Amino acid sequence: MYSEIKADRFQSNGTCSVCNSNCYQDRDAWGKKTVVCPVCGKYRVDSRMELFLSDPGIREMRYKLSFFFRTLAERGAGKQDNAFFPIHNESSIQRSLATSDPRVHEKLNIFLRYIAKLSGFPGQTVAVDTANDYSVVCGKNAKEAQFCIDSLQEQGLISVELTLDKTPLCRITASGWQELERLEQLGAESPNGFIAMWFDPSQDAARGAIKAAIAEAGYLPIRIDEVQHVNRIDDEIIARIRDSKFMVADFTGQRQGVYFEAGFMLGLGRQVIWICHESAFPDVHFDARQYNNIVYADLVNLKSSLRLRIEAIFGKGPITVTD
Repeated sequence: MYSEIKADRFQSNGTCSVCNSNCYQDRDAWGKKTVVCPVCGKYRVDSRMELFLSDPGIREMRYKLSFFFRTLAERGAGKQDNAFFPIHNESSIQRSLATSDPRVHEKLNIFLRYIAKLSGFPGQTVAVDTANDYSVVCGKNAKEAQFCIDSLQEQGLISVELTLDKTPLCRITASGWQELERLEQLGAESPNGFIAMWFDPSQDAARGAIKAAIAEAGYLPIRIDEVQHVNRIDDEIIARIRDSKFMVADFTGQRQGVYFEAGFMLGLGRQVIWICHESAFPDVHFDARQYNNIVYADLVNLKSSLRLRIEAIFGKGPITVTD
């Protein structure tokens, strides 16, 4: 990722405020610094954040920031270009530092996905830069990246060769691709929270509260009417549901599509969070009312209750809220 950007536009001319790696940096007229770092990815910070990042008190936890900065910069289609530089503030940084590290099996899954992301097709061999790519799994050093490579190889999910300069060349095996398909079906590592609700202007305020709750819990809110696509709408809905970790289904308005989407999500064995405005809840079908619904009267309550429910079920997600 970094090498592509570097070859395209940038040359190293400074030191990263987070990890101290050589990086490209530039400052605009308003004092915000743009950084392209081989470890932390792309980000922007102002002078106040630079001072905060220099605090010795967070030195031992900077690897978490490298992980969150890089994850956000490279997450999703359209974000791996030179026009997208997330701006991080003190709130998002503090939240990143307070989040637990991924567990070992989660790190292995993340790294397997990363190799797949580098691979243009099954059978391709790709170079992995362990000196910098440890941040992909919230690692503290290159040894963690090498541990992931060794473990995935031992499990038969990748094959590995070394170049003359000891750079690992990784190729995902057939078993590895099958494991990726299994993980995709489970949605275990997805950062997405799918929103199923009535497509009506009267629900715009509720939609905003739901999106904010999902984002503040650390996940990406996905609503099909806001996704750019060229597929049939029903095909796109199914694809987006399959790619989501959980669903928030708002039954206000009694739309049959919401019932269908919630049922499909349950069929995948994934979590549906059931919500409805109190005025519409008596009309909700019995099969849906038997679940632990969040019945809301106002949007402040909805946002708070939904965020707490998401965090209670899944823990805080990998995405930080930025300005």
